[in-house]
Amino acid sequence: MRTDRMDYEFSHDPSYTLGTARLENGEAITVESGSMVSYSEHVEMETHSSSGGLLSSVKDSMLSGEQLFRNTFTATANRQTVQFAHTQPGDMRALELAGESVYVQSGSYVANGPGIETDSVSGGFDSLLGGKGLFVLEASGTGDLFVGSYGGIVERELEQGEQVTIDAGHSVAWDESVEFSTHRVGGLKKTMLSGEGFVMTFSGPGRVFLQTRDYDSLLADISANIDPE
Repeated sequence: MRTDRMDYEFSHDPSYTLGTARLENGEAITVESGSMVSYSEHVEMETHSSSGGLLSSVKDSMLSGEQLFRNTFTATANRQTVQFAHTQPGDMRALELAGESVYVQSGSYVANGPGIETDSVSGGFDSLLGGKGLFVLEASGTGDLFVGSYGGIVERELEQGEQVTIDAGHSVAWDESVEFSTHRVGGLKKTMLSGEGFVMTFSGPGRVFLQTRDYDSLLADISANIDPE
């Protein structure tokens, strides 16, 4: 059992979830740029590249869609707080990693505690077809990883060989033990008539996290209804 759990809580969930990390002196949390809400008086903030060095971070930002910089907040006294939230209205989930990895879809990473490292990795050509980019974010290590969604987060636990198909815009994260492929819903005609585009089929064992709404679909709907005049 892990004894290094971060002290945190969620409030205002599941529609406008706010995360509050309670830090003792010397404890730290790293938060995606733009996701910090507030922090206490005795907390120091350090801005750094999101992965390795600057060039590596530029690569990750361009390929995985994550921000170029992140902020690490370190408490310099006991009983300090850092609050954070996903940039889209919806839920958040803390994934407890113990020497393992999960893959996070573009835009779903929010924050992590000590012991977690992130890097962009190739999702293969299938990921490119899914409309979310050729690369996803790999988070690995031991600690707490915070992911966010547009809408609520649903967890699916897949048994060995069990499959589930999810619209590409609704995927959030999945365990490294889960295999996935991206494909059209049937042929081109069915894709056009059904209103669905590309989907992702996940095969167990492992967990898959999906979101109940698709942010890209919202943006497309807004764009289609903007009066050019």
